[in-house]
Amino acid sequence: MQLNKLAATLAAVGLAVPSLAMATNGMIMEGYGPIAAGMGGASMAYDNGSAALANNPATLGLMADGSRLDVMLGFVGPDVTTPMGTSRADAFYMPAIGYVKKQGKLAYGAGIYGQGGMGTEYANGDMAQVSVGRVIFPLAYAVTERFNVGGSVDIVWAGMDLVADLNADGTKDINFKDDSDFSGAAKGYSVAAKLGFTYKLNDVLTVGGVYQTASNLPDLKDGAYKVEGFDMPPTLALGLAWQASERLMVAADLKDAMWGSSMNTVDIYRDGTVVAPFQQDWDDQIVLALGLAYKFNDAFTGRIGYNHGTNPIPDQVVNYLWPAIMENHYTAGFGYAFNKQSELNFALSVVPQVSVTGTGSTPPNGNGGMTIEHSQVNWQLMYSYTF
Repeated sequence: MQLNKLAATLAAVGLAVPSLAMATNGMIMEGYGPIAAGMGGASMAYDNGSAALANNPATLGLMADGSRLDVMLGFVGPDVTTPMGTSRADAFYMPAIGYVKKQGKLAYGAGIYGQGGMGTEYANGDMAQVSVGRVIFPLAYAVTERFNVGGSVDIVWAGMDLVADLNADGTKDINFKDDSDFSGAAKGYSVAAKLGFTYKLNDVLTVGGVYQTASNLPDLKDGAYKVEGFDMPPTLALGLAWQASERLMVAADLKDAMWGSSMNTVDIYRDGTVVAPFQQDWDDQIVLALGLAYKFNDAFTGRIGYNHGTNPIPDQVVNYLWPAIMENHYTAGFGYAFNKQSELNFALSVVPQVSVTGTGSTPPNGNGGMTIEHSQVNWQLMYSYTF
């Protein structure tokens, strides 16, 4: 069982950071926060708490006046089987925290969320762990009673460990990792941003959307090793929320994760010489998220959802180290209000097995004939306090 590679940089100042996760829309989580995750990840056009920092910061303008503190724990449980065996990296825990305050037309806050990553570890010692997290500072403003705009400045952190026998000769051609559960050996930092909106078309229908810039991560470095070409994509998302009745809300989002502009070739250098050019050539990924929330009474809300993201990795370059090939996610969750100030939310995501077979060149230098199977069971739990 493995804890996050992402957390400790900020844990030193008393904040919990989400862990490395085998993310499920490529390297992006299918949903941020259990309110959205229980609804298939749909989150663009309704109030989903401080998870708006990772989703659409403009939705902070939909919350009631006051302050909100969210503390979350998430779990990602991948089950990956390849010709190298079954990956032992099968449990990742993700703490997160967010605080927001709304006063009149203005809402602002701060939080720390994991954006995603990938992780595998095999019995022969080959392993890859990639983690990306964000410290987020959002601001939202109510232009009119119907129209909110919002944005954020995101400080992005990335880390990587990588051990690989590229020629199947028993020698680790790439070998850089640290002994910490809280940091990758190769590190890099960057700044990104989001810009979003919500617009209330009428009393029951709201639309929203967000654009998130690419992370523009610099080279990840660890002594003699350097990783060049790893980045997180720009994304564009649009969604709607329909308050079908006093008790029932329906939400839907459509997202474009533009992997084609960010995951092409990842070069691993040692002492200035390329050891391995990991060809990626990922495709842009279209993600559909659908969800329902039904308020059974003043205390209990139930949620169900579905999330589908096309597999962005072409079969000719899919790799046993980075098998981010998930497609379908079936989600459910609930919210329970203990009183007007305290609330608990939970979401469960079941991801059926996907199997792909490499169509590249013959091993050991290619993936031809290599079959990779991957399924997941994930959950998120969040306690919220408003004051």
